[in-house]
Amino acid sequence: MNNKILLIVLVSLLAFFGYSKFFSGKNDSSFNPEIIKINPDQVTKVVIQTKADNFEKAVLEKTGDGWTISKNGKTYTAAQSAVNNFLTNLRSVNTSYIAAKNADKWATYELEPDKATHITVYNGGNVLADFYIGKFSVNQQAQQITSFFRLADKDDIYAVTGMAGMTLGQGSNSYRDKQLLKMEINDIETLNYEGDEVYQVSKSGSEWLLNEMETLDSTKVKNFLMNLISMSGESFVDGFDENLNSDKLLKKLTINGSNMLQPITVRCWKDDSLKKPFIIQSSQYPGSYFESDSTRLFKRIFKSVAEW
Repeated sequence: MNNKILLIVLVSLLAFFGYSKFFSGKNDSSFNPEIIKINPDQVTKVVIQTKADNFEKAVLEKTGDGWTISKNGKTYTAAQSAVNNFLTNLRSVNTSYIAAKNADKWATYELEPDKATHITVYNGGNVLADFYIGKFSVNQQAQQITSFFRLADKDDIYAVTGMAGMTLGQGSNSYRDKQLLKMEINDIETLNYEGDEVYQVSKSGSEWLLNEMETLDSTKVKNFLMNLISMSGESFVDGFDENLNSDKLLKKLTINGSNMLQPITVRCWKDDSLKKPFIIQSSQYPGSYFESDSTRLFKRIFKSVAEW
């Protein structure tokens, strides 16, 4: 009798276990944790539509040894590090469980076509992956972020733990090269400032002179130059027309040296209608205009010699 009772209990437990697993979706026979399988070396183009870009198409495209990012008919150089990060995150999309199996749940997870991030990955004309990224949920106690994915040709909604969803859902500007200046410190021999202040800092032997007369502290000059030689912006000012804003040109810095192929010019405009009123651009990266307040790029480049 006891054996019969134990057998009944065992069968009941097995039935309950199978029932719960079937409806949880975690061990369903159709569940595959690797919903995106891509060899990064095969990727030649990625079409991205994100909320940050108002769902306008942006295209990452491989060109020779580098990448470009295009949007609204304009093409910019992409930062290789940002592209590498994107491709790495593609490989880390491993799902934890199936959150839902029906299209009527798309709205719950913000996975409707007009509300979700849409990413299509290509090798030439062949589609390697086509998927959507919807809402995020944060478990503060577990310090865990979960994002929800679906494949373009399936109804299933997959939960993905980690930062992959947030990283892949960034806007197109996150892929643009934000470099403003890049040079060698030993190549710099003169810095000419123009605008509301006019002065020159030049190298003479082992010394640095202000307006060819006053000897400057070489350590302070070196520290300033070390800060200057590799500099990046943060936020772009797209659509800025320097010809229409020529009256707003405030400052200009020209950097020169005998080993430089050509002088590097950094210009700064001021537009008081902007929250961050300073707009800065260099001749090294002429298509990139960056915004700045009085404490960031602007101060790092144009602060007075007395503050070096």
